[in-house]
Amino acid sequence: MVASVAMVHPAPQVDPVAVLKARRAAIDEVASAIEHLGPGADPEVVAAVVGQALSTPELEFLVSLEGGSERLVSQSVEEYMRFTRSIASNAISGAGLVRILLLQNIDLAWWDHEIDLETDRDVREAPDLLDLRKERRAGRVDFGFGVASDGLVHRTRDFIIQRAFPGREPRGPGLPFVAIRPAMLGLLNELAAVTATFAPEGTPPIWVNSISRSVEHQHRLKALGFSALHPSAHCRGWAADIEVGWFARFGADDVLRDVLMDYLERGILNVIDEGRAWHVCLSPDHVAHFADRQSGR
Repeated sequence: MVASVAMVHPAPQVDPVAVLKARRAAIDEVASAIEHLGPGADPEVVAAVVGQALSTPELEFLVSLEGGSERLVSQSVEEYMRFTRSIASNAISGAGLVRILLLQNIDLAWWDHEIDLETDRDVREAPDLLDLRKERRAGRVDFGFGVASDGLVHRTRDFIIQRAFPGREPRGPGLPFVAIRPAMLGLLNELAAVTATFAPEGTPPIWVNSISRSVEHQHRLKALGFSALHPSAHCRGWAADIEVGWFARFGADDVLRDVLMDYLERGILNVIDEGRAWHVCLSPDHVAHFADRQSGR
């Protein structure tokens, strides 16, 4: 029997880690090119830089996403033009915001088959999401988080904590939703455990300030001036934001950065430095591992 061509010349295996690194490097080049234009660059020039990049082998995968190149180019220009440096922004320049936008679209390429959680109700009632508060009461959460609330009891509790133990929790509104995918819970627990191994004695657990969000909430954030991009893996339950700047008061911020970068280097996460907090998105290739990790607790 004559061997098939496929058997004699098997298709080369694609290394997902190498692909991720190549895509991120290409996005860094786009941001660098836009930064080189200086502030207030002509929007048409910015559009040309992004449009040309999307035709390269490293970034052409983005064209298959919702809205294609037209959406990515127009959104890049929009974010570049609307950028104003403030505490609400995740970037320090318009080019930096375009970089964050394009990097977050790597998340979307991973989770393109997932449907957005459109409304707040969709998040609260999603059958495949866990309630973080219940998981914490059961002893299955190893990281810190707060819960956004307008209630007097919750606000009083936050005030007491900040007065009695200043800096033990980051200031902020807390999670807008307490819904989380089992694999994301397993991932964040593992990140907390690894970080605790190397952090100085007395360092509190890592703090997570955002996980699942609705598209509805994302639009609210953007109206308030935050760099809340859409589409987003947050709205599909596969992203989280971890406080990094706050960890500096314990001398542990470099440890946390090193841990996150290690997971990026191994292709487990897409990681984006967004300043005070770092955005992480779990690769589909590693979902089973972290889901099993959590279910085995």
